[in-house]
Amino acid sequence: MKTTNTTRYEDDFENDIREYETKELSEKANNVVLGCAAAATATGAVPLPFADAPLLITEQVAMMVAINKIFDFDVAKDALKSLAAMTIGVGGATVLGKTVASNLLKMIPGAGTVAGGAISASTSGVITLALGKAYIEVCKAIKMGNLELEDLSTNKGADMMKKSFKLMLNNKK
Repeated sequence: MKTTNTTRYEDDFENDIREYETKELSEKANNVVLGCAAAATATGAVPLPFADAPLLITEQVAMMVAINKIFDFDVAKDALKSLAAMTIGVGGATVLGKTVASNLLKMIPGAGTVAGGAISASTSGVITLALGKAYIEVCKAIKMGNLELEDLSTNKGADMMKKSFKLMLNNKK
C-alpha cells in the first residue's frame, strides 16, 4: 500500500513539473508569436498586390520553427509548411475573401492601395497570431504526452491543429 501511495505522489510530482515546464515554454513561445504577428502585419501592409503571400508563408514557418526550438522539438520545415497550409485553409472563405479583396484594392492607386494595405495587414496579423497560438497548443499537448511528435504529420495532429486554429481565429480561447 505504501509503495502505491509513493508511486502516485511521484507521478503527481512529475506531472506538476511537466505542467510548470510547459507553462514556461508556452510563455516564451507566445512572445515569439506576438513578434511574428507584428512582422506579418507589416508584411501584409506591403502596397504591391499579392507580393506578401510568399513572405507570409516564410514568416509563419519561421515562427513555427522558433516555437519548435523553444519546446526542443525537431520537425522538418516541409512538414511545418504543409501543416500551416492545411490549417490556414480551414480559415475558409472569409480569410480567402479578405485576402483577395485587399490585394485587388491594392491595385487601385491612392485610397485603394491604403485600404487594401490596411485590410491585408490586419488579416495577415490575425492569421499569423491564430496560427502561432494554435501551434503552441499542439506543442503543449505533445509536451504533456497527449499527442506524439510524429502525429504532427498525421490526421490526428492536423485535426488538432485545425481545431485549435479555428478556436484562436474566433477568439474563443
